[in-house]
Amino acid sequence: MSLGPELVLAQSVEISRVFSESKVRKAESGDSWLVLVFSRDRTIFFSWDSELYGCCAAMPNEIRALSELSSSRPPLRGAVKSRLIGAELTRSCALNHDRILRMEFRRALGAGIYQTWRLLFEASGKYSNLMLLDDEDKIIETAKHIYPEANRYRTIIPGRPYVPPPPFAGTSAESFTWDTAELDGVAGIGRPLIEALKKRQFDGGRCSLAYLGETVLEDVVFQKLGAYVTLYPSLLDGAALLDSGSSLDAARECVILPLLERYAARARKKTGARLDQLTRVNDRKISEAEVLLEDDSAAERLMVYGRLILANIASIPPRAGEVELSEWTEAGEIIHKIALDPDKDAPQNAERYFIKYKKKRAAARRAQKILPRLYLERDELREQAVLLECNGDAFSISMMMDELSPETDTTKRGKPKTKTPPPHRRFEIEECATIFVGLSAKGNHYVTFRLAGGDDVWLHAQNAPGAHVILRFTSRPDETTRERAIGIAATAAAYHSKARENGRVRVDYTERRHVRAITGGGLAQVTYKEFSTVAADPGRWLNELRKS
Repeated sequence: MSLGPELVLAQSVEISRVFSESKVRKAESGDSWLVLVFSRDRTIFFSWDSELYGCCAAMPNEIRALSELSSSRPPLRGAVKSRLIGAELTRSCALNHDRILRMEFRRALGAGIYQTWRLLFEASGKYSNLMLLDDEDKIIETAKHIYPEANRYRTIIPGRPYVPPPPFAGTSAESFTWDTAELDGVAGIGRPLIEALKKRQFDGGRCSLAYLGETVLEDVVFQKLGAYVTLYPSLLDGAALLDSGSSLDAARECVILPLLERYAARARKKTGARLDQLTRVNDRKISEAEVLLEDDSAAERLMVYGRLILANIASIPPRAGEVELSEWTEAGEIIHKIALDPDKDAPQNAERYFIKYKKKRAAARRAQKILPRLYLERDELREQAVLLECNGDAFSISMMMDELSPETDTTKRGKPKTKTPPPHRRFEIEECATIFVGLSAKGNHYVTFRLAGGDDVWLHAQNAPGAHVILRFTSRPDETTRERAIGIAATAAAYHSKARENGRVRVDYTERRHVRAITGGGLAQVTYKEFSTVAADPGRWLNELRKS
């Protein structure tokens, strides 16, 4: 997806109106993005990714997910943190009717004395960039350094003055009415919007672009023309309406949401590969342990060899490499060919077989002890694989990935490392309820038998592998609120289950006191009674997730 200069103009107006005189409280960054946090619900997110570029709003859980899954931090991060945190935004504008957003910040140094910086964002595809400038437009730091050998027109490196891209040699659209045939010469609107306007029937073949004036941008409809996000006073032919009331929210469709999907896909692939590795190791250990148990008769044979050698010391010639000795059983005579070490005498060869016997018996006993644990681990890995398939949330997948990561040194300066709880998520819903969602076999066990109290509501998709969900009320709800909260929690259980592709999912729920672990089963294997069932829509949970 992409966005055009008309949307960047709307964003500059919105940022000036909503964020003016607000201070930056926090700045986070990752591989190809940076976000300014003014408050929990007011953020400005920038992405200079070559495909998913633009400026938009971001939710706290989305920022956490991207931060957890990012593998690098740009140098721009330090420059922005040291200068803009605590600074207030004074104004923003779109430069040259182009996709260039400039925001000005200032910080008080004393009475009436301010220091000024400018954050400049160019949303131009693979050439997208984010720059921090001083009050004289000299570059302090930038997300991408562009040297003369890469671009002869301009150099974008710290210490150099900022040079904008060549302006579009067109006429401003803000306060004029145009013949549709002349739209190609208008600056400030993108090609997809131009083509859509050309196809539309206007009285006299003339259309108005006056809505792009800064004072009339409120009365517009945010929409998608294919993969292009734009705005217009009415829904254009072939456009899809966006459920957004602002330009920053509308841009989420082409910036942070697909970026999260990409990060989630990468995390799922990495987590899946780790699960496959652990499964192969587990299968090998199970196979080896089962072979040791099945080979118990071989251990008894070693004991027989040792006893036969001791019983026939006189008949065994010195330095023999092999000997045939008879064993008499109820079935008759059994002749054994027994290999010997020529450098050892008969008692020493017998002792050698006794030692081998003890080792095999000890290995068999160890195998007998560890097999139940290995079988349990196999069940947990299978459940983890199912939950990975059910989870599309990048932050949740990152928590699952952390649980599966190889263990590192658990001590630092002689102090034990703080133990991290098994992966689970917590969500606040309504005004009096909290939802806990298990993200693995251990996470399911943790939320059900460690976090939940007897009066909490336990939910699980009916007859389908998935997450254990706990609904806890922080105060006594009325019946309507209780039913609504159970409905929301049921959508979480439906979404985090293997049945979520079926559309409506039946979800069982009961008080946690009625849930019992199955003896000898996996960590998350439970049985429950006195339950009710509700039909839930997994898709509804995504809307709830974005609110968290």
